[in-house]
Amino acid sequence: MVPKRASGRPEKLGYRKLTLFFMSGTGNSYRNTRWIESEAAKRGLEATVNLVPATHPASISLEQETLFGFVMPTHGFTAPWPMIKFVLRLPRGRGAHAFAIVGRGGSKIGNTFIPGVEGTACYLMALLLMLKGFNVRGVMAVDMPANWVVAYPAPAPEKAAGIMNRARTRTLAFFARILEGKRSFGGWIGLLFGFLLVPISIAYLLVGRFFLAKLFFANNDCNGCGLCAENCSYGGIKMKGGEKPWPYWTYNCESCMRCMAYCPEKAVEAGHSWAVILYFVSSTSVSMYLLNLLVPYTGEFVMKRWLSLPLKYAYLLASMAAAYWLFSLLLRVPFINSIFTHTTFTHVFRRYHEPETKTRDLLGG
Repeated sequence: MVPKRASGRPEKLGYRKLTLFFMSGTGNSYRNTRWIESEAAKRGLEATVNLVPATHPASISLEQETLFGFVMPTHGFTAPWPMIKFVLRLPRGRGAHAFAIVGRGGSKIGNTFIPGVEGTACYLMALLLMLKGFNVRGVMAVDMPANWVVAYPAPAPEKAAGIMNRARTRTLAFFARILEGKRSFGGWIGLLFGFLLVPISIAYLLVGRFFLAKLFFANNDCNGCGLCAENCSYGGIKMKGGEKPWPYWTYNCESCMRCMAYCPEKAVEAGHSWAVILYFVSSTSVSMYLLNLLVPYTGEFVMKRWLSLPLKYAYLLASMAAAYWLFSLLLRVPFINSIFTHTTFTHVFRRYHEPETKTRDLLGG
């Protein structure tokens, strides 16, 4: 319970420490974390910052006078899978206070801010933290410069700066409310949108993030330096090949856009024409055709729903992996590589990372 003054207003809570956990691809959530850390220091709190997934959940000490904050982007209209796993593996909260801030892709047209959509991210984090025994004081979605250039170009630098200034004001106001003992949630509109987007969020976690991982490739400008693999926090990129190794994206990729944003040669692409081919290869219609081929040998047994669904899912993952392996070999042919490069929008889209954030910051350095 939050202690009350005689006036009925919340009493300021006696936090001594602030422990922050952040996940960030291109620096938005990292910058958000640093804003909170700086404000905490001004208010006399001892603040520590921890990178997810580099921090081991079992090593976290959950003290009652410590406030815990979780800062992350939105992935597929929900919380990122690495952060979900991290929270699930935390020790029991035993009533420790916590809050979550979720960045979403905002934009600006003229002087008008266009909010992004966080989907289930905020309330999923609140639910998970409550299930782990935390006392959730608040959740907030904050608009940050959109960085997911698979779908759209990043905002111009001056517009991105305006979005960041607005985000800083909103973040610090939210943090101040938490420190004052007030609960702060997004209201019914955010909850309603989250509920409506539950099917998309589930589809992203089960299928979408694997499909998106297999869209990335290196164009002919790649020099094989390996920075993309070195800078990946999730082991999502492996360098393969002989004298000139090329990056190969694995299912560990979280589509955080760091490789694309920080590549010095601007050699990382996400193939739109390739996406059409990959979608067809891994589609349900193809898996159903293959299952029907098995019917003469297995009977209708193989078509039973409880068996056909996991078989279709296994086919989807296996077919995407096999198709991408072949795709990666074909890309070594400069002419073929050029065709796929010039039939993807990312080749012409503006890219983005938070200007003051270096890759070492995102790796916990």
